[in-house]
Amino acid sequence: MKKELFGLQLNVISKAEVLDEVIACAKSQKPSYLCAVNAHMASEAQRDHALLRAVNSANWAVTDGMPVAWAFNRLNRLGQERIAGMDITPLLIQKAASLGLVVSIFGNTKNNLKSFKSYVSRHYPALKIGELISPPFRPLTNDETELFIEKINKARTNILFVSLGCPKQEKWMLHHAAKVNAVCLGIGNAVNTLIGVEKRPPNWVQRLGMEWFYRLAQNPKRLFKRYLITNTKFIVLFFRDWLGIKRHI
Repeated sequence: MKKELFGLQLNVISKAEVLDEVIACAKSQKPSYLCAVNAHMASEAQRDHALLRAVNSANWAVTDGMPVAWAFNRLNRLGQERIAGMDITPLLIQKAASLGLVVSIFGNTKNNLKSFKSYVSRHYPALKIGELISPPFRPLTNDETELFIEKINKARTNILFVSLGCPKQEKWMLHHAAKVNAVCLGIGNAVNTLIGVEKRPPNWVQRLGMEWFYRLAQNPKRLFKRYLITNTKFIVLFFRDWLGIKRHI
């Protein structure tokens, strides 16, 4: 079941159910994809109709950020839990290792992918790694994209983590996930957190919905403008819908 938040169709689902459904599709190599929706994505989707379409076309669109979970619950009178991409990524890796599933990554830097491979060899030695692809930081040609997808499929990938950042990863999945014989998950910086390049705050900070502030403190130059605009827009969107003001998109 899905309910709406700011025009986005989000799943009403538990973390355990998401993991079970993703693993089931991964085992059968069923083309499908998941979007982890945070405040930035919800805000950007208001002006970026391709991003809106990507989220609403996803097999799963989950409440990644605590502000998203709060707003979703209050506007729909639900008790939906937060399902963070940074939480489900290591859980899926663990399940993949135990089930003999192949994991590939599309996106991120070569150094981070190298560190990921070392991390996996230490913590999940049984995990089967398919392709670790760091595409060039520019628009890809159709031939390049087709070649990368061919490599991913030839590796018999079951789970593909797409680490291109929002909205690039969501749009990539919208246009190309149907050609990938695997479950695609847009995970943003989850790999960076997993290997220790970026740190997550304590659980109590996450529960307060202040993880964004913790990340801002780590990288203020890159994130200040984004969070200032995103968080302000998100608050406006919430009160607009809460007060029943008509939306114009």
